[in-house]
Amino acid sequence: NRYKCEYFQVSTQPQSVRTDLVEKEFWRLVESSDDPVMVQYGADLHSSKHGSGFPYGNRIFTDEDISYAESPWNLNNLPNLESSVLRHVTADISGMKVPWLYVGMCFSSFCWHNEDHWSYSINYLHWGEPKTWYGVPGHAAEKFEKVMESTVPELFRDHPDLLHHLVTLVSPTLLMQHRVPVVSTNQCAGEFVVTFPRAYHAGFNQGFNFAEAVNFCPADWIRNGRACMDHYREMRRYTVFSHDELICRMSLNLSNMDLHIAEAVDQDLDVMLQIEMKLRDNVAKAGIIQEDCESFELLPDDERQCCYCQALCFLSGLSCGCKPGSIVCLHHMTELCECPMSGKCLRYRYTLEELQTMKSRVAARANKYTTWCTEVEQLLDSEGDDRPTIADLKSLLTEAEEYG
Repeated sequence: NRYKCEYFQVSTQPQSVRTDLVEKEFWRLVESSDDPVMVQYGADLHSSKHGSGFPYGNRIFTDEDISYAESPWNLNNLPNLESSVLRHVTADISGMKVPWLYVGMCFSSFCWHNEDHWSYSINYLHWGEPKTWYGVPGHAAEKFEKVMESTVPELFRDHPDLLHHLVTLVSPTLLMQHRVPVVSTNQCAGEFVVTFPRAYHAGFNQGFNFAEAVNFCPADWIRNGRACMDHYREMRRYTVFSHDELICRMSLNLSNMDLHIAEAVDQDLDVMLQIEMKLRDNVAKAGIIQEDCESFELLPDDERQCCYCQALCFLSGLSCGCKPGSIVCLHHMTELCECPMSGKCLRYRYTLEELQTMKSRVAARANKYTTWCTEVEQLLDSEGDDRPTIADLKSLLTEAEEYG
């Protein structure tokens, strides 16, 4: 607070400085090389170590705390709700499943980025001065990336994954001049900000404040998560978890699966199975005959990471005796070594037949949801003597409760 008062030459009320004046000065500083400013930002602080701004666990002291502790809007609960895909990720991934804390001061900033695995994120400002946000919708992500690359081509030439490192700030004015859509908002204390899949965002703090953030993934994220894996593979960027492993784990726990999620998983399994069949066909055509079943989920990540694209292998991988401990995903089976393909080994988690069975089981559960929706629509569209009775509606409600 003292820093902001001195910088803007106000007496004792830093919040009296208009947000638009702070914003104008922030971007002037970003674009100027002659007026360096150094500020501090307590960013990415683990709530498991420093505590959460929300009541949870043994931090419940009053009856009011209980309602907040059990609320789905409590960021400690949100990633693990029944309708969240992340509840099926077994590891407590800090920042994704476990909230991170942010203590900001005037001009402390976060550079342009989108979330790991193109997940949703939610940020809650507990107290303090506003946080100014800028966002680019996910559908404009590729256009945004091209503009960023053309703005600082020498940096992207040396670091193609520059945007993954959260070190680049370009003004929203410049982006809009290149027809990139940009939205902005000032988040005040007590407000949430949600970012959507692949949406780039950046911003800065207007003054001293305290925020908390976490990721979440509803059913409609699954398709984005699959597309993100393709993008990461192309960029040779590490993954936080294996998307295929997540989908398979969900498929093996149907009793705990929301029907809406089951429908999305069924669609993703279809894509996953088609890709895996094609990849294994390529392996067979290459003359690889040695096969070993491998429980990839039991291996440390560094022992199942494709040594070419850094993806975490789960459904399959390729190894060779000349490189103990190394593996490549089947997308990059020619990148492992120069040994004859006939001497290499296909390591797989499931046979194709097992994957087909998995797909059929998920499809059966997903179809219950589709059938129920059709029955509801038909009843609601009925007229005259065919209009549904109270008993009909109660029957559908009971059925929905049984399916979860």
